[in-house]
Amino acid sequence: MSRILLPFLLAAAMHAGDNPVAHGLNQFGIECYRDLAPGGGNLILSPFSISSALSLAFSGARGHTATEIAAVLHQPYPDAGYPAAFTALARQLALRANGGGNNLLNANALWVQSGFHLEPDFLRTAENVYGAPLKQLDFAENTESARATINSWTDQRTKGKIHQLFGPGSLDRTARVVLTSAVYFYGKWERPFREAETRPAPFKLDGRGTVETQFMHQTASYGYAETPTAQILEMRYAGTGLAWDVVLPKTEDGLSDVEKSLGPDDLAAWLGSLEKRTVEVSFPKFRAESGFSLREMLSRMGMAGAFSGSADFSGMDGRRDLALSDVVHKAFVDVSEEGTEAAAATGATAVLVSAVIAPTRTVFRADHPFLFVIRDPESGLILFAGRLVNPRP
Repeated sequence: MSRILLPFLLAAAMHAGDNPVAHGLNQFGIECYRDLAPGGGNLILSPFSISSALSLAFSGARGHTATEIAAVLHQPYPDAGYPAAFTALARQLALRANGGGNNLLNANALWVQSGFHLEPDFLRTAENVYGAPLKQLDFAENTESARATINSWTDQRTKGKIHQLFGPGSLDRTARVVLTSAVYFYGKWERPFREAETRPAPFKLDGRGTVETQFMHQTASYGYAETPTAQILEMRYAGTGLAWDVVLPKTEDGLSDVEKSLGPDDLAAWLGSLEKRTVEVSFPKFRAESGFSLREMLSRMGMAGAFSGSADFSGMDGRRDLALSDVVHKAFVDVSEEGTEAAAATGATAVLVSAVIAPTRTVFRADHPFLFVIRDPESGLILFAGRLVNPRP
């Protein structure tokens, strides 16, 4: 039985409009966030990046393994139209996101041990549908060179934000297939903050004191809503329909309660109630990075069989000798006066083994832990989701 390692590397959830693929993927994204949330600290992940890599692996799955992956992604199975529907969604997003000085890049690749057989149908789907062309490497005799090549590809596709998708020793000579997906986003605010207005102020650390950080300030028209326990603010990116949404608890220690109540329907309702409002905004400048192994999370979500000896990825190589080994994920986000920069990448490796009435003056001061998402309101597709607990960890 060979094993497949799915490394995810990167840098929210919302209503997915009438697009059933986006709606299912957003359910998956919310479940990822809720599973990872108890770990504490800053959190950043890209449900879009994770979905992209799993979808590529899904195209090589068969039988119960394909059923498991489809269920985790909240997609119908069998559905021969899913790969085309997923990539059409990604293409539409790229068309909307690249304009006005904004940049959204998404690239996939298929790295294979030289001489290792892959099924023609899988190769065609990988290259023609997911845009993942075949690239041959020698994992067996030149493992570190192969690792460096994949890491260099990832670094280039994320504009230097994700340097090491695979750390030292994470690949060995039994590797046979690596599927990679990289995502990079840079968005300029529709209403940028003036640097002259940025000044230091305390950020409250969930009842554990404060840390001084730089806060941006602006009063402008934004999408705004309230629930009994939180304020919701939406800032748009110039020249695109993409949005940055923040869910700010009304109490300094209220983030965990908001996360516990978080579900696709809840977030859809919150974002669906946004209205234009003049808001006095104070928001911290920050950078955040996260890294995880997602094997246990995906197993809990229903994909345990895909990591076992009974896995069926015969659509990849024509034999039932592949299984998922691990899923690793890295993410990055940087928020400043001008806009947002975020990056992500994903890799899969096969190895041989045996509502409230608002006051007249609306103030949104994000000086304590909050949840944020980057989303495409038109399709509802999740790009990035996370939380800020400490702007200076």
